Amino acid sequence: MKNCQKLLFILFVLAQPLFAQTISLKQSEDAQSLKGDWEFVWDKLLTPQDFSNGRSGLVKVPHSWKNNGHPHYGIGTYRVNVRLQNKVSNYSILFPLVNSSAKIWLNKKLIDEIGVCSSDPEKYKAKFTGLLIAVPADTTQLELVVQVANYSYSFGGLVRAPLVGPTSVLVHDLNKRKGLENFFVGSLMAMFIYQIILFFLYQRGKPYLYLGLICLIVALRATVTHGGSFLMLDLFPDVSVEFWKKLEFFSVYAVVAIFPLYSYYLFPQQAYKKPIPIFVVGSIVLCLIVIFSSHLVYYLVLDVCHILLIGGFIYSFAVIFRAWRAGNKDASIILLGVLASFPFIILEIAQNSRIIYFDVSFPYLVEMGVLVFLLFQVYLLANHYALAYRNLEQVNADLEVKVKTRTQELTKANQVRERLLSILSHDMKGPLNSLRGVLDIYRQGGFSESELKSLTGNIEVNLSSTSMLMDNILLWTSSQLKGVKTNFSKFNLRQLVDEHFAIFKAAAERKNISLINSVQEIEVESDKQILSLVLRNLIANAIKFSFENGKIEVLSTRDENYFILQIKDNGKGMEQKIAESLFLAEDTISMEGTHLEKGTGVGLALCYDYLCYVNGEISVQSEVNKGSIFTIRIPLKRTKLPLMK
Repeated sequence: MKNCQKLLFILFVLAQPLFAQTISLKQSEDAQSLKGDWEFVWDKLLTPQDFSNGRSGLVKVPHSWKNNGHPHYGIGTYRVNVRLQNKVSNYSILFPLVNSSAKIWLNKKLIDEIGVCSSDPEKYKAKFTGLLIAVPADTTQLELVVQVANYSYSFGGLVRAPLVGPTSVLVHDLNKRKGLENFFVGSLMAMFIYQIILFFLYQRGKPYLYLGLICLIVALRATVTHGGSFLMLDLFPDVSVEFWKKLEFFSVYAVVAIFPLYSYYLFPQQAYKKPIPIFVVGSIVLCLIVIFSSHLVYYLVLDVCHILLIGGFIYSFAVIFRAWRAGNKDASIILLGVLASFPFIILEIAQNSRIIYFDVSFPYLVEMGVLVFLLFQVYLLANHYALAYRNLEQVNADLEVKVKTRTQELTKANQVRERLLSILSHDMKGPLNSLRGVLDIYRQGGFSESELKSLTGNIEVNLSSTSMLMDNILLWTSSQLKGVKTNFSKFNLRQLVDEHFAIFKAAAERKNISLINSVQEIEVESDKQILSLVLRNLIANAIKFSFENGKIEVLSTRDENYFILQIKDNGKGMEQKIAESLFLAEDTISMEGTHLEKGTGVGLALCYDYLCYVNGEISVQSEVNKGSIFTIRIPLKRTKLPLMK
């Protein structure tokens, strides 16, 4: 009987590999996952030799053992048999991640250890890293036994499935994963620097500060969390895992306040103020728990953080939506960014939650969500810069036009100024010098009384011409320095013409010219000084260019809104080309009169400018040696008509 029991025991031990959990793999050039059901013994660290002495159950890999009802902290042993289709060479097994220390046996041989795997928490040492072990080329049967100890993290066990495949493929996939992480980390760090620069450049740059902090937090988290390649842990192996875990959770808990603050300062007029202290205080309390407690304690409040994070998203959505409804065009882009990134954040929360667990194989959900949001932010900034650049180009173009216009105006003004200086130095100086010469000769006895009397007529005409020239120059100078001020009043138009005929009576008599006033008895409302200026210049020019025994007639007509004055002479007239530029100050043309009288050519241009201020206009019709007709149109009453310049 005893011999039978011994025989049955030996057969049971020998049959264990046959009944152990087995994963069959096909021949493939790609990496194959060892996910599935593994044997598992809780609270024991078993070797392959004594594994059969323990009572094992089945657990899913990849999964944390807490999904089977075990505590977060503790020890356990996994075992699985792998059957290869053929013998292979240059094959390896990759353990991407074990939480948080492990010893690995392959075909009853201890291959390697991650950290220090011990049932004694004092001797235990966590290490978050991957491990690559070679597959023997002389067998198709692989037995994996993995001891796992976890006293550091909330998810203990084989949380990511080992991979079997050609070594080159596994190394390539590992490098690809690290490259992807480096891409996310590099992109987020670049955006952090960019946002900080914007913060210092803009006076109201607090939104850029908070967005930059989010980028920095997510970038650092990607280098220490269980989904990454543990860049920071590899760079600083002497720093304890507990420190990196605190950094990870501290950063997550800080975002509880940072994201609502970003929205608050981005749209301060539409932001709700009362919820902000809740997020800030909540974030501070959570961060203090991280600083002053162990991982097992601050992990328990992770779901509180999740609730506040979701609340922060809802708050931000409400603020941005409110800004969009208020007409802020930027808010629509930010709103789309929030909506596009929200699913990634929800999935990340779900796979870390103790209340609702949802497994997602993609390990960079938060990083992807933030980058998606940043794409909308970058588009918004690029659109602002493009719009500012287009506006700047338009401003430059408008400025060039203004500079060109101002240059032309200054050129014209310089021409007019030079013309006036010439007039002052020649046309005014000449008559005055002549008068002084006559007086000097008379004082010296060179003229008799009768001779002096005969010269007074010419002297009077010259002085009248000089006086009118001085009036024109003073008016032009005043208009350039002070502008033109109009003074509307009612006056009799026929009487005004008579007054000016009286002024020029002596000059007309010297040529025996008849002055005929055919103006109707009309009372008009306009600026009397401006109309007097125009009449003086037109009557003086008519006398100047009229022949002996000529005739100058001033006529008037009226319609419903305007009165029309015409100054008509039968003098020497002018060519059409001259008539077209007669009223332009920069193209003034001075012509000699029928008695070789000299002029300046600025009077008509001055008349044209001043008539514009009373909504009047002036035109001319002329034929050579037949005379000219100057026509003035002025409103009967003061109007708001546009200047007819």
